[in-house]
Amino acid sequence: MDIQSLTAIESLGFTGGRDSFKAFCATAFSEDTPRFLRNAANELVIYRHEDLRAFGAMPEVGALPSGLMFPGLHNLPDDAPLPPGGSIGGVISNQVFTANPPVHGPVRMTLWRQLNPKKAAEMEDTARLVVRGILHDIRTRSEIDFIEHVAEQLTARFWGQMIGMKREEIAAAAVAVRDMTSMFYIRMTMDDLQVADTATAAYGKLVETAALRSLAAGKHPLVNDLAKDLAAIDLADDPAEAGVVAKNVGKLLAGNLVDGFHTAAIAAANTVFALLQNADAMEELRAHLDKIGAAVMEALRCEPPVIALKRYVLRDMTYAGAAIPKGTTVMMLWAAGNHDPAVFDQPAEFRLDRDLRGVTTFGGGAHICVGRIVATMLVRVLLEELHAQDIRLTLADDNYPWIDNHLMSQMRHMPLNVQAG
Repeated sequence: MDIQSLTAIESLGFTGGRDSFKAFCATAFSEDTPRFLRNAANELVIYRHEDLRAFGAMPEVGALPSGLMFPGLHNLPDDAPLPPGGSIGGVISNQVFTANPPVHGPVRMTLWRQLNPKKAAEMEDTARLVVRGILHDIRTRSEIDFIEHVAEQLTARFWGQMIGMKREEIAAAAVAVRDMTSMFYIRMTMDDLQVADTATAAYGKLVETAALRSLAAGKHPLVNDLAKDLAAIDLADDPAEAGVVAKNVGKLLAGNLVDGFHTAAIAAANTVFALLQNADAMEELRAHLDKIGAAVMEALRCEPPVIALKRYVLRDMTYAGAAIPKGTTVMMLWAAGNHDPAVFDQPAEFRLDRDLRGVTTFGGGAHICVGRIVATMLVRVLLEELHAQDIRLTLADDNYPWIDNHLMSQMRHMPLNVQAG
């Protein structure tokens, strides 16, 4: 495959962010559009549902190793100053999303044992108390910024309590995570990099400090159990392909809770936005609470937080008659799979009765998001408590700007009107 000769995704309207993504989806799924695309970095772009699912399941297609994302970082002496982006690299290197076999399996299972459906159900009481506290704070306001006052607070307070963060640490983490948003720019300036790097360093230190303190106290089962399973992993680091094993439970949590703090907050905001854009949806949910789970998944199909993630070809492969060599970086446009009309009829429409099998909101295959069960539980509990406390939210504006040049569908601010019964 000659990737440089492929049609550029930018020529079809995608330059990053939700608005350009929607424009891309409006034109990309025609018979005339090539099956494979490239981006400005000459990376292979996969966007059709069938191909996303296939690539996600193929063992030849793995995670993009941290050693390739942050070249040279893992060879630095312990006392050497970090290069620009080094703090981001230090945190992201401990993400399961940057690991391949043999590291990926044991690390993923370590996380899954604490984030599976049974564990998520056990976390629900904590989530409900967190949501009730947030709604208590906003019910006397006439207008709120849903992102700052609800979504960011939801994930920061929930995960903060789960790992034993102090109140001031939770507040500081929420600010740091907000500033980490520039980490996901497609075209990043040095100023963007510095903001994200500084914020990631602060976030990483806050999470690691709290986790190690909680481990010493022995009072937080999530931290204790993760630490026990992590200690049993005896594998050498291989940043160039297999990945690295976190040196302690604090680093493991910091790396893998980037999505827990940041992306799950976007999921909460995007879910509420999708519902409020559909005038009858929220009212129907008030009458049929049993549909809330389906509503969350349909909202996240329509407005998925993550537009794209990078993958990496681990060994030479052939797909659809095309030879793809080892070392090819692949941009997986997971969000586009949710808008492929070959799978979802009238994909731009919000439908509570839609068949949601095959959604690609959380990726797919061996690297599917390990925290998806907890993330959707948090959003479901939020919707349930809004109903239970008779708090009605409505859009406060006709224009909600989304961050452009971004790998996320994310708003910085989301003003809503509040009416409490």
